[in-house]
Amino acid sequence: MNRFELTGELLASTGARRTPSGLPTMRLHLRHRSTQTEAARDRTVELEIELVAFGPVAEALAGAGIGSRLRLAGFIDHKGARDPRPELHVTEFDILAPAAPDHMN
Repeated sequence: MNRFELTGELLASTGARRTPSGLPTMRLHLRHRSTQTEAARDRTVELEIELVAFGPVAEALAGAGIGSRLRLAGFIDHKGARDPRPELHVTEFDILAPAAPDHMN
């Protein structure tokens, strides 16, 4: 199984672009904050992470304004043939709370 689910605030995005083959793509920067239980103790989790989306998901995510609260789900793969670092690929999402008007792109 290779699946992640994450909620957070959209900090930045490239906006919808196209790959050389014409596929819509978008890179996102998300801030996540939560409390998780580990070894019967609460642990505060705070992180910023980059994600990528392709196709109709990228086009739809382009409508999410900076500051929107999102739920993202997808899978993890390496960044590229020459870059083994992990990258989170978004395959589905929900806008939990739209950006406030003063935070819109």
